[in-house]
Amino acid sequence: MLKNLKRFARNHWVQSKFLLAIKLSNTASPRIFYLMGLNKRFPNLGDQAQTAAIPLWFAKHFAWPVLQIKNDEVHQCLPILQRHIQAEDIVFLHSGGNFGDDWYQTQLDRETIIDALQNNPIIQLPQTVFYSDTASGKQALAQTQQVFAQHQQVLMFGRDQQSTALSQQLFPLVPVHARPDMVLSLHDYLQQHHAETFVSPVKPIRKVLLILRNDKEGVYQASDKQHLKQFLMELGFEVEIWDTDVDDIFTEQGRLNTLVKYLSYIASFDAVITDRYHGLIFSVLIKRPCVVLKTHNHKLTSAFDWFDQVNFTQRADTHDEINRALASLAKLTEYTAPNWNVQHFDPMANEVKTFLVARKQFHQTKAVLA
Repeated sequence: MLKNLKRFARNHWVQSKFLLAIKLSNTASPRIFYLMGLNKRFPNLGDQAQTAAIPLWFAKHFAWPVLQIKNDEVHQCLPILQRHIQAEDIVFLHSGGNFGDDWYQTQLDRETIIDALQNNPIIQLPQTVFYSDTASGKQALAQTQQVFAQHQQVLMFGRDQQSTALSQQLFPLVPVHARPDMVLSLHDYLQQHHAETFVSPVKPIRKVLLILRNDKEGVYQASDKQHLKQFLMELGFEVEIWDTDVDDIFTEQGRLNTLVKYLSYIASFDAVITDRYHGLIFSVLIKRPCVVLKTHNHKLTSAFDWFDQVNFTQRADTHDEINRALASLAKLTEYTAPNWNVQHFDPMANEVKTFLVARKQFHQTKAVLA
């Protein structure tokens, strides 16, 4: 009973807080509703980094108030949003790697939102799209297709070229663009506020951090990780194994500082070997040589195409390939990478604005014809 009372009290507090935020923003038009971002105790560092990056992107490109519903608040707050959302308001859905049947409850939440908000534009921020070739995967896909076919105002971003092509095939009525993971947009923030922390002079590779998945998407068993660690140690490297699921608290005000704490830990190593997409992204942001391993889907391998202009990343699978990649990376005399905001996230904002203008013109024309 006590547990139920606590749950009731928390739900009431979440709903009251969201309703107050809506009422305080009622004079503004339009408003951004950013849905499915992470609560402060969600352990995945990559997802928390996206939750930190996206509001900065909003602030840079859209002079509109932003109201949030966290991933664990959707069911409490969505009915309130349905009652109070206005026609001009815009819904953005969190980015990441959970579009499909791998993390199906999250996908169901996404579809519930899209189904509930039929009269508002919905922007799906960059996602990896993957459905397993199973009976349950095909059933899940059929349901997603039905939800998307019924909503006429969705704009979608694939987080890699394969996800983009798949989305264009599966959702033919939805405009789809390809843009990389939004954590890369933190490049400017880190340069402005933490440049000294992440100064990255080229130096010998002695300390190597293995950032390897511990969840169901990982393909490496504990024994595989230990064998790789032992192999590298026999080559003379200092090696630690780590994952980006961390036991920490990411408050709204402190999320960026908490993220920087972990980036500083990664920066204490000379190179990274990883099967995590954000292991690669963190390495790129702080300019640490990175060797990228395979995963069970195209989340990382297809997304690796974004990093053609980064000279300090390489793909490898076998131990010998990893050794050769580290040797090659150790020969670099400088680390080069593009300006991610200029190349991708500024144009992405323009793609959103173009979509919203076209949507507005369509409804104006429809009203005149009626």
